[in-house]
Amino acid sequence: MAIHFFDKLSAFTLPRVFLRAIVIAFFMIAPISRATSQEASAELSRAASDQGANDSYAPEIVSIGSERWTLNLELNSDGARLRDGAFGEIRLQESELFRAQLLDVETGARLEASSSSHWKSIKKTMSPQRLVLRFSESDNCPEIAVELSAEIDERGVSWRLVLDNASTRFAVEQVATPKLVVAGAPLNLFVPDRCGRVILNAAAQGFHSAYLYPDHIASMQFFAFWGERGGIYAGAHDPVASMKTFVVDVKDGIGTLETTIPAVDCARPGASFTQSGETRWEAFEGDWFDATALYKDFVETSAQWLPEKGRPDVDARFKEIPFWICDYIPNSEKQGDARPMTLATVSERFGKDYWVDAAIQLRERLGVPIGYQVYNWHEIPFNINYPHFLPARPVFLEGLKKLKDAGVYVFPYINAVSWEMDDAEEGFELNFADFGIKGAALNQNNEPVYYEYPQIKSTGRKTRLAPMCPGFQPWREIVRKVAREIEATAPVDGIYFDQVSAVAPTPCRSAQHEHLPGGGSWWSDKYNLMMATIAEQKPASAFYYSESNAEPYAKTFDGFLTWIWTKGDLVPAFPAIYSRYIVMLGRYTDGATRDDDDYFRFHLAQALLFGQQLGWINACVVYNDERMAFLEKLTRTRYELTDLFVEGTLRRPPRVRSNLVPKTSSGIVMEQVLAGVWTSKDETETTLLVVNVSSEAADAVIELFPEEYGVDCPNTMTATLEPQSVRIYTWRSGR
Repeated sequence: MAIHFFDKLSAFTLPRVFLRAIVIAFFMIAPISRATSQEASAELSRAASDQGANDSYAPEIVSIGSERWTLNLELNSDGARLRDGAFGEIRLQESELFRAQLLDVETGARLEASSSSHWKSIKKTMSPQRLVLRFSESDNCPEIAVELSAEIDERGVSWRLVLDNASTRFAVEQVATPKLVVAGAPLNLFVPDRCGRVILNAAAQGFHSAYLYPDHIASMQFFAFWGERGGIYAGAHDPVASMKTFVVDVKDGIGTLETTIPAVDCARPGASFTQSGETRWEAFEGDWFDATALYKDFVETSAQWLPEKGRPDVDARFKEIPFWICDYIPNSEKQGDARPMTLATVSERFGKDYWVDAAIQLRERLGVPIGYQVYNWHEIPFNINYPHFLPARPVFLEGLKKLKDAGVYVFPYINAVSWEMDDAEEGFELNFADFGIKGAALNQNNEPVYYEYPQIKSTGRKTRLAPMCPGFQPWREIVRKVAREIEATAPVDGIYFDQVSAVAPTPCRSAQHEHLPGGGSWWSDKYNLMMATIAEQKPASAFYYSESNAEPYAKTFDGFLTWIWTKGDLVPAFPAIYSRYIVMLGRYTDGATRDDDDYFRFHLAQALLFGQQLGWINACVVYNDERMAFLEKLTRTRYELTDLFVEGTLRRPPRVRSNLVPKTSSGIVMEQVLAGVWTSKDETETTLLVVNVSSEAADAVIELFPEEYGVDCPNTMTATLEPQSVRIYTWRSGR
């Protein structure tokens, strides 16, 4: 293998697309061997006079790469940019190497410093494994300097950016790493949306989304573009999960990925910026599953949020729950009409005892353990007067005893992030106006961030919930006390801490909290500290879980409620990485989709194949015999294969073709025959599960990957499947 540097443009030249990114090329990864090249240093200076100087300047082309990939950087008299390149069949287009947004604290004006222009000095240092560009003496702010390093190896490049700020006037607000601009046909796209989504031939259909990481949508930090055989993996290898925004856009045959990072200590002149971790661009062969393997390697070798594999700290009873329900106790007169809207519960339709009776009937009919997430157990209305959850309603304490006696595991809901801003109107001595506002996350105008919810207070005002900054220690103590008092009041099996792993971090500007204003990893660090403190004194067998599946919270929660995994283009990237580290439970198929049986069966089947604990639906499903017939089959399968899903590994999913046409309903396209493969903990058994979600019989052709599974299974097999059925095949290896 030979890796070459070129001093002039390589054989291919690609169309140019300007790459604006906000500052900081932030990447780095393991360097490796290259063809010998002597270290060089060259300074490019602007001409003493601006008259015509740039017109006659010949740019220098710096080329780095290997047989797998290549990049051409163009250094001009006052700037530098990525000119073009290729990672396999994916072509890279023109883009800036970084961009920084600066704040003039004297005037309040904002300006940008980018790699492309207005630098009096650019110094280059090159070795076989490393390229460093240092930009200094900016026309916009002479006191800043930016160093962009590229660590080079056979498979790709790792970028990292440091901005030195010696200014007494300018503060760094945010930076953007090199913007990835690509072209190819087809241009397939992976985004870390929920458990992962794949948009096939994105260039033809277009795609746009902005992801705030980490939150309920952006669960991981990697993307991929690929064609027929492979492409480019783009991962933010940040081991502490700092705040960042990813914007991905595909249109007119061009795909772009831009990463913006809020600066730490963003309001202070003279504060410098150092990128946390590195940004990795790597050539890979295959598809999304192969890109996921690259991120999994980073997670298992570098991520600081990873708990012990197998989670011996989680009680075995809760690892083996195959099915969950969620429901709420009918409102009291005091609670009025404020209800958990997304649950669209039918509690009132079936009477005041439904929430207990239906759950017990479901437990008896399924014959397996079930979990129960209970809402409205408290005296306050839903989404109103948080965090004043106690006391518990007497009806909850009475029903809890019956549920426990019937073998149902019960987990009450609390919101562990938000404070309702108008609770003083209800006479609470400890209220937001007098105290909570001190801990609210503050925006750039030093005003509390808040969100309006549909619940209406008794005063007629809409509910306003303010996310509390976890850097405000009293908030962490309030949540701890609520948890302890719940457990002292009622024999619950654990607690659902809503929103912690769902709400996007706010680059809070408060100077009074336990963090520097702006970005960094402190938001997830402090909420993890809160949960670690609560867990220190929790009952030995208690199960703590939170909403959605933002990865940095895996270190302190036992489970993630994966209720929004309901898109039609999902792939199990998150389970492929985290199945042995944290419980993933539930998909939401009630509410607006309550009457869509096809939607219900599709997501139940896909959840099984993804290794999730099933359900998180209203208990009234027990009154629907048609749904129950399918539900019983899959729930018992999930229970029988507990060890496989808890301790095993999700493998590359098979490719399935069937005679049944996909169905479109509730906004998604649903294949009718689904399949998944898991390998046992000791890798001696490989299990294939095939599910026909249709009410018609199906003939299916299933393409497997025995060389990856490590067993002697066929490359291709056929199956005739009865309506609404599940089939299990197991192969054993001699290893």
